[in-house]
Amino acid sequence: MQRFEYCNANTCAEELLALGQINMKMWYLFHWLVEHDQLRHGTQAEMIKLYVNEELVAYSLLENYEARTDKTKLYEGELYQDLGVVHFVTLPEFRKKGYASLVADVMYKDVIQPLLARHSNAHVYVTATEKAVPLMQRSGIDASNLVTQFYSDLSFKEKVAEMINPSESRI
Repeated sequence: MQRFEYCNANTCAEELLALGQINMKMWYLFHWLVEHDQLRHGTQAEMIKLYVNEELVAYSLLENYEARTDKTKLYEGELYQDLGVVHFVTLPEFRKKGYASLVADVMYKDVIQPLLARHSNAHVYVTATEKAVPLMQRSGIDASNLVTQFYSDLSFKEKVAEMINPSESRI
C-alpha cells in the first residue's frame, strides 16, 4: 500500500538523517535543521515522502524561497523570482521502480503548481538539477517555470531569462 506524507523538513529531519548520506546536499540540510531548528534567510524545506508498506522508499524536497527577498532579480526591465530548488531521492533498494516519478507528480501538483500560481507579478521559476530535471519535465510543469542549468557558468540571461522567457532570446 502506498502512502504520501507531507511535512516541513524541520519535523522529519532526524528521520531522514538516520538514513545516512544518500544525498549529501540534503544530508547537510537535515543536519543543519537538527542543529538550528530552521534554515537561513526564510527558506522553508517542504517535503513529500512516499511510503510503501509503511517503509520510506522515496522523497522530494523543495527548498522554498518564496519568502526570500534576495531571490528576485530585475533584469532588462523584467522581474524574475526564483521560488526554489527541487530535489529527489529514492532509497537505493527501491530505485528503478517508478517511485521518483510518483513523488515528482505529487510534488508538482500539490506543492509547486500552487506556489507558481500565487505569483503572477513576475517571471517565476523553480530549479531542477541533474536527475531532478527529467522528473520535473515529465510532471507537467511548463518550461517557462523550470530552470535546469542554474548551477552552470552560464550568465543569468542564458540560464534563466532565455530559458523561461523565450522572447529574451530574440533580444
